[in-house]
Amino acid sequence: MNGRTTKIGEVFSRPKKMSNSRVYTMPDGSRFKWKGLDVVFAIDVETRLNVAMYNRNAMYLVNDKKSTLEIADGVSAEMSDALVVTWAIFEKKARDLRRSRWHAH
Repeated sequence: MNGRTTKIGEVFSRPKKMSNSRVYTMPDGSRFKWKGLDVVFAIDVETRLNVAMYNRNAMYLVNDKKSTLEIADGVSAEMSDALVVTWAIFEKKARDLRRSRWHAH
């Protein structure tokens, strides 16, 4: 990200060791945190306002409703790009955790 190659944990770190949340710091210093497992959303760390939410359709096999990533109005294009990229990473990790929960039973 930002024109360089690095490990995910360095650029998109966990706030606590056992947390599944991830925090991303923008080049201007602003930060947002992706949280959740079944309901995935991002908040601005400073204002604590919701900046994005992923509406996952768990019933995709039986209906035509699409899953959507909603980004709040007023978010800059740069932050919007970062939200999409970090959402893809976070959702992959969340999906892996959901599957491991399912297979643990």
